[in-house]
Order: sequence, then C-alpha cells, then structure tokens
Amino acid sequence: MAKSEPLPGPNRPLGDPEIPQCYLPVTVQGGKVYAPRIYGAAKLQFGDRRRGLEETRRVAFIVPVSATGRTLDWDAAKPTDVMPEQLLKKAPQEAQYLPLSTAATQVAAFTRWARGFDRWVARTQRAEFSTKQDPVESVTLAPRRGGVSVELVAIAWELQ
Repeated sequence: MAKSEPLPGPNRPLGDPEIPQCYLPVTVQGGKVYAPRIYGAAKLQFGDRRRGLEETRRVAFIVPVSATGRTLDWDAAKPTDVMPEQLLKKAPQEAQYLPLSTAATQVAAFTRWARGFDRWVARTQRAEFSTKQDPVESVTLAPRRGGVSVELVAIAWELQ
C-alpha cells in the first residue's frame, strides 16, 4: 500500500513565532490549498577591482518542503521574481493548508536550513561580465568574499 499525502486542513499550521511565515502573492486564481515552501532571498555582490567589474544583484528562491521532511535540499530550489517586500503577511484568500513538517516548526532545524541557503547561494550563483579591455572576453565571477547578504529565509505559503 502506497503512503498517501497528508490531507489539507482548515487552519494554517503554527510554528515557533521566531520563524517568519508569509504568503506568496497569488498569480493564478483557482487554487484551494496552500502548500508550504521555504523562501530565501539574498543580495549578492560580484566584483573584480583589477578588471573594473562590479555588480550587485538580488535573488530569491523557493523550495518545497514535505510534510515529513527533516532536511531541505536547496539544489531543488526554483528562482522566483517575488522579492521580500512583495510577500504578504496575511492570506490573500481562504483556503486549506497542507501540513508543515515538524522540522519546519523548530528553530534549530530552520536555522540550519537558513545557513544552508547562505552557503548554497554563495556556491551556485555567478555573474558573467564582458571586460572593458576586451568586450569579446567574458569573465564569470562568484560572489566576492563576504558578498552574500541573506535578506530573508521564511516559510512561504503558496496557493496551489
């Protein structure tokens, strides 16, 4: 017998008040169930003084979190255009909620996931530049040392 997905309930699962929770803006109407995601946003600084290259960029990602998961795989994250100031504090519409994993409600586990986001962003994000000396030459840079500033890691509810 296959293990079934937990059924949605009428109330948002509550976690520790120290763990931020928000809602992704609704882009498509019709969903009736909120699914938990982990949202991460950061500001990245890329640069190479010797070549005169400099760029600051903001990025945001969401990753699904299962109802039974204790770990989080940032490699499964998808980019989103939603920046922290666009997240909603209240549900944009009435719906039911899928369960939240126990780990997602514990500060220690959530803090570990947030640190993992910081390291993952530093490891995976790159900026490509054309150099001033040779516009055909392309240079790819990782964020500079200390150039990752996490803006927010939160539980974000997405209407499905």
